[in-house]
Amino acid sequence: MKCMVWMQFSTMLVLLSQYTAVCRITVPPPDGLEVVDLEHLGEVLIHWALPVSLQNLTDCSVRFQLQYFDTYEDRWATIRTIHLNYRAQFDLEKDVRVRVFTMLRGSCVNGSEVLSPGVEAVLKPPNKGSADSRVENFSCVFYQRELMECSWGKGSDKSIRPDYHLYYWHRGMEQTLECPDYIRSNGLRTGCSFTWESLQEFTEFNICVNGSSVEGPVRPAYFSLQIQNHADPPQAVMDSGQSHACRFVPTVKPAAIETMSLEAQPDGQFHLEWEPPEGRVPDVCLEYEVESGHTDAMEEQLQRNITMDTTLTYISMDQNRTNCFRVRSRVHEFCADTSFWSEWSQPSCFPVSEPVATETILLCILAVSVILLLILLLCLWKFREWLKMYGRKIVTFYIPYGPKEDFTIPPTGRKV
Repeated sequence: MKCMVWMQFSTMLVLLSQYTAVCRITVPPPDGLEVVDLEHLGEVLIHWALPVSLQNLTDCSVRFQLQYFDTYEDRWATIRTIHLNYRAQFDLEKDVRVRVFTMLRGSCVNGSEVLSPGVEAVLKPPNKGSADSRVENFSCVFYQRELMECSWGKGSDKSIRPDYHLYYWHRGMEQTLECPDYIRSNGLRTGCSFTWESLQEFTEFNICVNGSSVEGPVRPAYFSLQIQNHADPPQAVMDSGQSHACRFVPTVKPAAIETMSLEAQPDGQFHLEWEPPEGRVPDVCLEYEVESGHTDAMEEQLQRNITMDTTLTYISMDQNRTNCFRVRSRVHEFCADTSFWSEWSQPSCFPVSEPVATETILLCILAVSVILLLILLLCLWKFREWLKMYGRKIVTFYIPYGPKEDFTIPPTGRKV
């Protein structure tokens, strides 16, 4: 019994001595920590150097622990790496805060792993212009996944009339570029249109909206989009002055359905079939809403059905009346939390009513009017020729303003 107690006590002494030896080891922190804005509208380079005292170290491995405050997740993120640099995405409207530690492992630290004190660096936002000059309600919509439109509203500071500029960057670009096609409203730039060639999937799509005015600078606003090769999660709308992060995915809006067929069956059923809309939205990510009514204006709605198929059969429809159907689509909940409905398709009706030939009627009215005008001109010309032929002129009757007894009529037979 005494031997066991003595052995445990000896082991504790050995461990305590090793711990004391390790505690006496000091590991130097990294040198030259720096945070560099690459002018990529959110992507930042963090780099540091190996401590001079560890450059010739052979009996221990060296790696680094990087901590940075993720402004999108609102928490500290930790990365362990053997490299001397790291790139990360930040919201440049907030402080970029990073910390780096040196980690030693091996015989030089008695086989344990020792962490150095940390060094910290902070990159401050420029914050030029007042907070009320920053744009509001920034959002993006991806139409048919072929054209993306981003829009924004004027800041709450109504005393300025800014000239807005949008700049964007993604990793497929060498440098930041300005909006290729601005959207204007009342003389102000209120949005930007991007074609598919301007976008790149599976990467951060960084945007900055800033501007200038004669009253002073405009506070820049930074946003980060994620363009993905599948149906997208819901968009986020960024309000001026809010503290939440500005990373979101644009909402996809499918195109309107163009091809649709309707067949009336002998048993009183209607069979409706359509083709998925054109665009880059996968067919498996679409759901459809079918609406029926008795007129092509769909003023009297009878039924609304949601389906993931491209066919639908209606039963017990009154075939003695005109029955009309139209369809629209959106990205369903298995591919996105929310989405926009497309525009309605053109109604398909049975029986098919003969359309009123409005254009034909207008052309007939125009033709008749032209013919009547020509006839009138011809009559006037003939009347003029007749006057020339008989040397006649228009006879003028004089009606004097006087008593009735003074009323006389000039002779009508004499020439003037």
